[in-house]
Amino acid sequence: MRTLLWGSLRGHARRYVAAAVAIVMAVAFMVAVNALSGAARDGARAEIVDQYAGADAVVDGAGLDAATALRLAEGVSGLEGVEASVANLRSFLTVVVGPSRHTMSVGTVADDDALRWQDVVEGRAPDGPGQVLVSSSAADRYGVAVGDVLTIEGDRTAPELVVTGLTTSTGGSLGSSVYVDEETTTTLGDVMWPVDVSVRTAVGETGAAVAAMTGSRSVDGRTVMTRDAWVDDTVAAVSRDIDVIQRLVLVFAAVAAFVGALVIANTITIVLAQRRRELALLRCIGATRRQITRSLWAESLVLGAVASAAGIATGWALALVAAAALGTWASGLTLGAVSLTAAGVAVPFGLGVAVAVGATLLPARRVARLAPLEALRPHETTGLDGRAGWFRLGAAVLMVGAGAAGLAVGTGDRLPIGLAGGMLSFLGVVVLAPLLIPRLLRTVGPLVGRTGVTGRLATGNVVRNPRRTASSSTALLVGVTLITTVVVGMASLRTTVDRELDQSYALDVGLVASETVLPSDLDTEVAAVGDIESVAVLRGATLEMDGHQVLALEVDEAAAAVLRGKHPVPEAGEIVIGEELASELPEGYGETARVRGGGGVVTMTPRGGGSLGTVVLVPSGTLAELGTTGGPRAVWARAGDGAPAEQVTADVATIAPAGGQVVGSMAQRGWVTFQLDVMLTVTVGLLAVAVLIAAVGLAGALSLSVLERTRENALLRALGLSRRGVRLTLGVEALLIAGVGAVLGTALGTTYGWLGLRAASAGLVDDVALSIPWGQVVIVLGATTLTGLLASVLPARRATRVAPAEGIAAL
Repeated sequence: MRTLLWGSLRGHARRYVAAAVAIVMAVAFMVAVNALSGAARDGARAEIVDQYAGADAVVDGAGLDAATALRLAEGVSGLEGVEASVANLRSFLTVVVGPSRHTMSVGTVADDDALRWQDVVEGRAPDGPGQVLVSSSAADRYGVAVGDVLTIEGDRTAPELVVTGLTTSTGGSLGSSVYVDEETTTTLGDVMWPVDVSVRTAVGETGAAVAAMTGSRSVDGRTVMTRDAWVDDTVAAVSRDIDVIQRLVLVFAAVAAFVGALVIANTITIVLAQRRRELALLRCIGATRRQITRSLWAESLVLGAVASAAGIATGWALALVAAAALGTWASGLTLGAVSLTAAGVAVPFGLGVAVAVGATLLPARRVARLAPLEALRPHETTGLDGRAGWFRLGAAVLMVGAGAAGLAVGTGDRLPIGLAGGMLSFLGVVVLAPLLIPRLLRTVGPLVGRTGVTGRLATGNVVRNPRRTASSSTALLVGVTLITTVVVGMASLRTTVDRELDQSYALDVGLVASETVLPSDLDTEVAAVGDIESVAVLRGATLEMDGHQVLALEVDEAAAAVLRGKHPVPEAGEIVIGEELASELPEGYGETARVRGGGGVVTMTPRGGGSLGTVVLVPSGTLAELGTTGGPRAVWARAGDGAPAEQVTADVATIAPAGGQVVGSMAQRGWVTFQLDVMLTVTVGLLAVAVLIAAVGLAGALSLSVLERTRENALLRALGLSRRGVRLTLGVEALLIAGVGAVLGTALGTTYGWLGLRAASAGLVDDVALSIPWGQVVIVLGATTLTGLLASVLPARRATRVAPAEGIAAL
């Protein structure tokens, strides 16, 4: 049987190509994901190790304010055995660079050379107050050079600082865009939050110094750790975030593996069905059922092992290429060495082999049970009536029902249950395919049959052997379902997020004067800024609302049109409170608001209005009703889609008059949109692997299905059907199978896309909008149908080249 095994593998190598490619791709994907995740973890650890390289001990600073942390560092410095200490503080503050204002992360740089972890690549480190160190990435982004002057806005002062040097960009727990010394942080006010206090001890005094700090009153019960223990804890916290991303990525790997398992099982089933005569001949010359079964299992074992090994090598190569690309394109990202763990190799390899062997179990047992003479007869159909059909129907309905239940309950934290439910329900659809797809084909078949002889032949062929038709359509069904799921899910997610952004971040950019009126021609200057599409001037005045002094702006239709989304003009008796102002009001603010002006008081009904600044919006005519004279107090502007948020905001800030404040949430909206685009791009890239696997299975299944009927096609040629007629018949048949599979896959994908998005967004979004991009769906349908047609072209040409007599005698 060993000779037979190697002979079979060599003889049927081309038929196993689709299954082998599916295994290679699925295994390679899992290996690449694991390797890149490990590199990300190692990179995060390397950053943290470098930042604490000069420290011997660390005092936890969580929960302290900046002043207390600085006093803690000063108290620790006076303990026996301690050589130096630094309070590591971080915050996000407004930094003025020339005429532009930007929000940047601000950290501290130690005076002690050993505790200063920043690697200065140009200039020098600060040696006193009034100096600042800037990361090279921030310098490149905002056009900062050594010698420039920056202004950092605190809640007490806004010191001007000279840039003395540039440092390499880094992440980690202490990485920032700019770094100032501890003395400068005291002038900024209580705007920095402590991370820790790093301590350098005398040589050989680490243990004694840690004990002294632990018992010192100046530490006041704070946790004290050695440098190595602190690094381990910090890496564990960072790794949890990386592990969350890895788990999310592995969800897509699971989808790819699931699709690969379906394609592999489908392909092997077709291959074994084509080898019925060969296997029956072995039975006739004395091979037992057990030998046949073992031989087929051995073939699948060798196929799975070889393809899995190739997948590991391919995944390793992909990880190296991806790491190099990330290092080039994302300069701020630190990756460690790309390496594989034993589990990272064994698990994908084992899964690849298990899927290949598992896909052979039932087909091998089915073939081995056939009597030799029965298997040698022409195999034109496989009956689906009787107990086997009812068993299949019952199993399929049970899987679909259980999977639907999993989708229903698998929301939020139970998302893995929803994922398993979706897979189970789709597996039920696949099991049901030999019953469902032929019936759908019988429904549309008569329409095609009216086109002539080729149409009638194609219609008869697709329903004559339901299992063969279902096998050819399954891979296509998988691919279309995945593509449509992603397309509909992305469109629905984009629609839902855009709606939420329109509600929360309605105003792109604007200028508001809380104390005085704005110049009359300011709207013209704002309109002249590049990428600004529309501008509105709002009259306003300072009013009293339940004891709070607020700036009230009158809003009409023209002003509301500048906002994103559909924001109605405040109705009579209604007052809209900006999100920033609402956060300053007492929790549980009342259902009514008493608004007082210069000549009267009115009671109004408040409602939220998203991020509009620390203002309230009132209907036109309200100021006159309150006896208050208003003037131009705000200019709202709307930028074009895709406009650079930072540039537009900075340009508007340069023309702000004295007393004018820049407001708007264009930058926040752009950041959320950017994150969403990155997530969707990664999602499409990951699922593209699964779709590619399904495409390979589609081409292989249709090709094998056409090749299986060499004798049938030769008989048609002998009865007078021309070569063109054979090609046309096979093409129409492929179009029928592809069309029905595409329509069914589109319906399933739309359902899965919407339900999956609802499950993933449960608790985050109240109402998920179903959005079907009909143009993309039509493109998917057309491309899929064309793919089905192209998959039959080469096999059809091969079939027409066989002479009728040769084809009839071939099988």
